[in-house]
Amino acid sequence: MAHPPGRLMARVRVNGRWLHSFTNVDGLKWRHAADGGCVEASWGISQRPSALASPVLQRGALVEVFDGLTRVWVGTLSEGGEASSECYATSLLDATRRRIALTSDLNAAINQAITDGARFTYVNNSAPPAIPTEAPEYLYDAITAAATGAGKRATVRADGALRFESDPTTPDYYVVPGVGILGRADEDYVTHVSVLYISSVSGTPPVADGTAVATAADEAAAEVYDRSDRFIDIRDRGLLTATEAGWIASGFLAKAGARLSFANSITVTADQFRSIGGQRTSLAQVRAGQMVRFMGVRTPERVARASFDVVIGATDYEAGSGQITLSPLGLAARNLADIIATIPTIWTRLNPNPGAGATAA
Repeated sequence: MAHPPGRLMARVRVNGRWLHSFTNVDGLKWRHAADGGCVEASWGISQRPSALASPVLQRGALVEVFDGLTRVWVGTLSEGGEASSECYATSLLDATRRRIALTSDLNAAINQAITDGARFTYVNNSAPPAIPTEAPEYLYDAITAAATGAGKRATVRADGALRFESDPTTPDYYVVPGVGILGRADEDYVTHVSVLYISSVSGTPPVADGTAVATAADEAAAEVYDRSDRFIDIRDRGLLTATEAGWIASGFLAKAGARLSFANSITVTADQFRSIGGQRTSLAQVRAGQMVRFMGVRTPERVARASFDVVIGATDYEAGSGQITLSPLGLAARNLADIIATIPTIWTRLNPNPGAGATAA
C-alpha cells in the first residue's frame, strides 16, 4: 500500500543492520541545522536483553535514517540505550572536535582526518582558504574559521559528504497562506563587525607588538534597524594580514545577517507545505539550509508583500507525526538551553547564531 507524502515509513540502520529486525523502535526523531547538516537523532528501543546486548548498538557505530528508500540523516551512535533504552546519535562532523589540525593546509588536514577514521567523505578539496593560526587548533575550529571567512557554512548532510555551502537565494518550498506567523526580535542582530587581530610581531621568539582592527558594515541595514556593533577578538590566532582579518569580519557579517532575528519557529503539516512547483512533499526529506517562501505576509520592515523568503536554520521531525518544525535562520534564544548555546566558546565564537533571515521575494 502506498503511503501519503510525509508519512513514508522511517527506519534506522546501525552499522548496516536494520534495528527493527531485532528490537522495537519508537519515538524516532532527527534534526538538521544550516551549520553542521545532520546534527542529532534519537529513538527508543525495547528493554529486551537481545536488544540491549546487541553488538550493533556500540558507541561510534554508523547510524542512518531512511524515509522509504531515501537516506535522510546520517551520523554516529553516541549512546546505545543501555541505561534508559533511549539511543542518541550525533553529527559525523563532531569527529573534527577531537582532532588537531596538523597542517595549515585545510584540505590536507581534512583528508588526514578521514584517513585517521573520520566517517564523512570529502571531494574536490573545496575548502575556503584557511585562516592562519600560530598555535595548534582543533580541526573543527579551523573548518569554522575558514567557512566564516568565506561567508559559508560547513555541513555534512545525508550523503555523508563534507561541504562548504553558501545560503540559498531561491526557495525550494512554500508555506500556504495563513499558516504561522514569524515574530521579530531585535536582539543579536549585527550591522557592524570589528575584529581585533595581531598585525605585527618582533623579537626572537616573535612577540606581538602591534594590533589592528578590521571592520565590515552594512550601512543600509543600520539605517533601517539602527546600528548594532559586534566585537570579536582573534588575537589568539597570531599574526594575520589585514586581508585575512577582513575575511573574518566580512564573513561573520554575511553569516550573521544584518537584519532582525526571528522570535519563533513554526510547525506545519504536509497539507500546509508544498514544493515551489506546488507538489506535496515528504516532510521527512525537508532539511535546514533550504529556503521557504511565506505567502501573503508583511515583511520584517512592515511592508505588505505577496511573499517573502526565509532560510531554514533547523528542522525537527518525528517519524509518523505528520508535521515538521521549521526554525528560521536567525532564531533568537527563548529558553535556557538555547541561551546557553549562544554563549561564545572556542567552537562557536566565529559561527554566529543569528542568520540571514528573511528577504523580500
